[in-house]
Amino acid sequence: MSDAATLAALGDLFRFRVNEVRVTEFAAPEITGDPGEVFHVGFAPDLWGWAPWQYATDSGRFDSRWDDQRGEFRTLYTADGLLGCFLELLARFRPSAPVAAGLDEVEDDDGSVAQYPEAPPGAVGYSWLDGRQYGAAMQTGRYWAITHSRNLAALIAFYPLGRHGLSPRDVDTALLKDARDRDLTRSIARWLYELHDGREPLVDGVEFSSRHGDEIRMWAVFERPDSPHRSVHISPTTEPAQVHPDLPQLVEVFGRFGLSWYDD
Repeated sequence: MSDAATLAALGDLFRFRVNEVRVTEFAAPEITGDPGEVFHVGFAPDLWGWAPWQYATDSGRFDSRWDDQRGEFRTLYTADGLLGCFLELLARFRPSAPVAAGLDEVEDDDGSVAQYPEAPPGAVGYSWLDGRQYGAAMQTGRYWAITHSRNLAALIAFYPLGRHGLSPRDVDTALLKDARDRDLTRSIARWLYELHDGREPLVDGVEFSSRHGDEIRMWAVFERPDSPHRSVHISPTTEPAQVHPDLPQLVEVFGRFGLSWYDD
């Protein structure tokens, strides 16, 4: 689709006219093509399948940044390397100095803390490995580069920021990388999911940089009605392999985040 057609699709969806919001060809969105080889960490029995709906525990929604705010479609996350996958998955286990200090000050008057010890800060239970697999695939499709400067301009021009109490001056790449406001990012994912050129979806998902390093490229692939079990844009190139503690990329992430294993 041409840049002009892309802008027209955006305008038609929200009943705007491009010239009324002063969008020029310089704000034409950046849509990237086939990513090539990607990696994913998931679960048996289908590493590359959509996550079962029973794991959508946030009022029927999945809780990652580019999932659907309405909980009507699922999202598969991929990265350009295994390191990126593990950085994203294990960030929540990072030890917090203030929390650790607070725990140290707890008085164990009745001995309950000693009787039911908590996992130490930064500890990951070996059960985290249960059923967890990794693999590589070739990925195709068209992806909205979420922090590209032209996409930022298109987002400001066409996305209904007022729903979130935002004005154009509030929107920058830092806001889009902030994992705390998931209502915003998941709503943007829904907005992108609904963009069509009249016949086909405008994009197949979102391209974004990891919050743990701009050099790490990642993708969120949207579930579509024609792919009930696995995305048509994913073609596995390796057999699923079990994640084990000695995997080099996993060891590196443990070192970066100060994590350790424990028997849970």
